[in-house]
Amino acid sequence: MSLFAWAKRLPCFVLLILVAPAASPKFANFEPSSIVPEKAPGLARQGTPEQMIVSAIDAIRSGQMNNARATVDALLKKEPNYRLAHLLSADLYAMRAMPLERIGGGVSAPADRLEDLRREALVRNQRETAPPPVDKLPAPLLILSPKQKYVVLVDAGSSRIYVYENEQGMPRYVTDYYATIGKFGMGKQTEGDQRTPLGVYFVTSHMPRAQMDKTMGEKAALFGIGAWPISYPNEWDKREGRTGHGIWLHGVPYDTYARAPWASNGCVALTNPEMLEVANYLQIGVTPVVIVPRIEWLATDSWRARHQEAMQAVEDWRTAWEKLNTRRYLDEYSPRFVSEDGSNFDKWASQKTGVNAGKQWAKVKLDDLSLFVTGTDDKRMWVTTFDQDYRSNNLNNHMRKRMYWEHDGRGWKIVWEGTANSG
Repeated sequence: MSLFAWAKRLPCFVLLILVAPAASPKFANFEPSSIVPEKAPGLARQGTPEQMIVSAIDAIRSGQMNNARATVDALLKKEPNYRLAHLLSADLYAMRAMPLERIGGGVSAPADRLEDLRREALVRNQRETAPPPVDKLPAPLLILSPKQKYVVLVDAGSSRIYVYENEQGMPRYVTDYYATIGKFGMGKQTEGDQRTPLGVYFVTSHMPRAQMDKTMGEKAALFGIGAWPISYPNEWDKREGRTGHGIWLHGVPYDTYARAPWASNGCVALTNPEMLEVANYLQIGVTPVVIVPRIEWLATDSWRARHQEAMQAVEDWRTAWEKLNTRRYLDEYSPRFVSEDGSNFDKWASQKTGVNAGKQWAKVKLDDLSLFVTGTDDKRMWVTTFDQDYRSNNLNNHMRKRMYWEHDGRGWKIVWEGTANSG
């Protein structure tokens, strides 16, 4: 194809990039190493769109332009609205006339739009070069309730969403997907900050696209095939004064295959086909969505040790309460503890001491227990949820309870407990 013919096509590629959603402009260059003109028809890599786009990038890096062209063409036949594939196609045409320093060097478009696509290329390539270690277990998933058939784990730092199956209490890797998070990253604090929250949440409902069209009108187009709301803000978010609402798992507009890694208003977005696949694993009101800044991977023995530590901590708390050992019971709580009604530790401890003094006996049974880990490396938090059946000589009570724990240097201590509003 002549340079003039390529130039006639270029406006189409530029238009595709111009309409791509914006994300944070922070990004490192991603440079093909060598440029060699296309020769005979190449061999198209088959597989998922992600495998194909990464294969095309690798082919460009290694100078196999014919294979890159064949793969990109095949990918665009499969996903004609894939903007990153269009960008690579434009680059491949431009490379016939001039060398390019990095992806997107063959087009003229706003820097932030190009940066979005380069970031997508980077995070997808990182997944292929460093896949999840399926021989290891994710540290955030320590205790799974028998009712939780699957868990969704979001690694916000790498724009990746994982599905794990509950296999007799242990998490077993099922699949993972590229995902879009908030435009300004992770760690949501306030309404409208366009950040994705970090914490333990639960899928609360399903909003089919037809329903969204009726209630939201044209705005529904942003969510593609529909949305699955999660329980942000959770109890800890409220305790910390975090605001906002409407954090969902959802699809993307039908006129694009994927959005940039940092492009949502705080939700977690997947391509429409992949969101439909994830939906098969979601149990409304049951499935946890654990969002962390980075997944720590553990060898099986290390995971089992942490699992046992968590089980023992919960059992120590239960036993101390059941035996009316008030000193040991209160030692399970942090001085930072705040109760559901807002009482600080001293007020709450005084009240509990008085209650226990009036008991002759107590029985505490826990069922349907789960425990997940969230937070940053230097400030991890346990989130436990369970059915609590409490009986004593003068009170019977059954509730769905949630606790939040922090490590204070001595051990794991409870900093909040109360009614579980979801999950």
